[in-house]
Amino acid sequence: MTARKPDRAEQLARRRQLLLHRSGRLRVQVVDQLQVVQPALAWADRLQDAWRWLRANPLAVAGSVLAVAVWRPRRSLGWALRVWSAWKLLQRARSAGNAASRLF
Repeated sequence: MTARKPDRAEQLARRRQLLLHRSGRLRVQVVDQLQVVQPALAWADRLQDAWRWLRANPLAVAGSVLAVAVWRPRRSLGWALRVWSAWKLLQRARSAGNAASRLF
């Protein structure tokens, strides 16, 4: 007796099964590898949630800043100057970066 040659449909079905099995293994492998970065991603999610809350509640933020300014005026002024200086430095760095990018 001669061995029957598999037809195209059988070949495709076998190939499909192999690919499904491989993709299942790869999914498990990705999940295992992502466990390492999961704490960092969770921290980033919390930071993003906090940023959204701050943007959604500007009065609460302003009230908190005002309370600290009244409670510790000298310290608040020092922090305000640092923040303002950092903001000005960032603005200068951005404008210098834009000027440099126009050269090329």
